[in-house]
Amino acid sequence: SAVLTSAILAEGWPLGASGLDALTAYVVGYEVWALMQDLEPGRMHERGFHPTAIWGTLACAAACARLNRLDAQQTTHAIAIAASLAAGVSANFGTMTKSLHVGRSAQAGVLAARLAKVGFTGSPDALEHSTGFMRAHSPSGEPRLSPADWQLGRKWRMAELGINIKRYPMCYGTHRSIDAMLDLVEEHNLFPDSVAEINVRIGDTQAVMLRNHEPKTALEAKFSMEFAMAAALIARRVSLKELEDAFVRREDIVASMKKVRMTTTSERLPDGPFGPDDRVNVVLRNGETLVHEPVTHAKGSWQKPLTDAELRQKFLDCASVGLSKKQAVSLFDLLSSLERLSSLRELPVVSMH
Repeated sequence: SAVLTSAILAEGWPLGASGLDALTAYVVGYEVWALMQDLEPGRMHERGFHPTAIWGTLACAAACARLNRLDAQQTTHAIAIAASLAAGVSANFGTMTKSLHVGRSAQAGVLAARLAKVGFTGSPDALEHSTGFMRAHSPSGEPRLSPADWQLGRKWRMAELGINIKRYPMCYGTHRSIDAMLDLVEEHNLFPDSVAEINVRIGDTQAVMLRNHEPKTALEAKFSMEFAMAAALIARRVSLKELEDAFVRREDIVASMKKVRMTTTSERLPDGPFGPDDRVNVVLRNGETLVHEPVTHAKGSWQKPLTDAELRQKFLDCASVGLSKKQAVSLFDLLSSLERLSSLRELPVVSMH
């Protein structure tokens, strides 16, 4: 959604696209992305690629092609052009460049569609060719590219896979563990002084992403399980308010991060790169161990959705960075009925400083 929504709003505004046009474009982008994921049995992160920056670029091109009403040939060219614009490595997680991946991917999708619209061309087989996109970016080295009917536009993958909403402004690899830690903190009224050790078991691919064990900045902290557990213990929440450099460097946060012990498993979920579940236990100074049941799905996932109130609160937390509460509430209400919006130009333009 980070790339698709950005591209669709940016391109839909000058085109005067309706809310329904925007939603349709989102579905188009989602389905193209999901198909590429179907074709690749490996995990992008394991090869060092950021999926949002790689598959997301082509998905944005498809979404923007739909907004521009491109025909089949023009859309083919748009996706082919995007195949040469996709880039982004996971090693840059925890820096400003991770967010740049998202902006550049949305920009590339807009550019690819606009170029195709005015006659710019790309190879029709840019995806499946022996030197094409799918093989070049294949973690497995064996993408499923033999001729087949992949039912694009007939088999709706969104209905099956859904949309996972990130409840916390952290790497998604931390979310199940944060859920567990927050539960333990609330249930047992935990305080830092009573905790001797926090043990977390996650998948090994998650551990690769969560590379920052002693973060010094908020950007680094987004990719730190140690920070995630410390923030949950001390602040009893993990929101944008905790993602500040000063908070990350607080003595009590640093001390609590040192209590975290992380282990991994090579087991995988059948439909994702993470371990089958996250497991968290807390050892108290009195010797007692508090164990949370394994967490398979994070709160906010398709299988465990946010309530309407939780979704609203998540939006307001994000929007409060640049909007007043009144503006944020108004925008949330508009977006909640997006399909009835006659033009995206009806959405308020907010200057962010």
